Amino acid sequence: MRRLIFLLLPLITAIGLPALATEPDMLARIGAQIEQHALLRAEFTQSKRMSALKRPLITSGRIVFSHRHGVVWQIEQPYRMSYMLAEERIVEIAADGTRRERDTRDVPGLAQIGRIFRALLGANMAALREVFDVAVKGDPAKWEIELKPRQAQFTQYLSSVHLSGGRFIESISISETGGDTTQISFRNTQSANVPNEAELQFFGVTGKP
Repeated sequence: MRRLIFLLLPLITAIGLPALATEPDMLARIGAQIEQHALLRAEFTQSKRMSALKRPLITSGRIVFSHRHGVVWQIEQPYRMSYMLAEERIVEIAADGTRRERDTRDVPGLAQIGRIFRALLGANMAALREVFDVAVKGDPAKWEIELKPRQAQFTQYLSSVHLSGGRFIESISISETGGDTTQISFRNTQSANVPNEAELQFFGVTGKP
């Protein structure tokens, strides 16, 4: 399950990303255009290629990122399952609405991954510097970012993460040390000020957003 969520998050994770690297001024501009959005929604398609399988595993669904509440990754096809990642907790949500909550101390690896992707979406450059070497090319209108992990807890299973986009992130490519790869594409990305009622339920929030 930990591996499954890891594969979903970097997905996840990220609809509009800033990054840090060799072009501080340009990166600051990328971060600024992402950071202005309090909430982002997008549709995604993920294709996972594994050496043990002849055909890729394809899933699709929706992702929601809220600066205030965290990230919700909703798988809709070929099965229904959602994951909510907040600062101090990780929640697995089944199709019937059943929620299974885990303390971040019980799953430190997932907690660390969640922290990184919240940093990406929230334009927290310092958090990225702790984990990745980053290279950037392009400009805020059309950019590419390459992330290579430096910490052992990531290098043992993750080789690199490549992101591309413009106003929002458009695609993510993940290469694992074992040779497996994951391709995620995002479409119909939209920004909003607050979550809607259904999204608040996923975040586990009652009352006003």
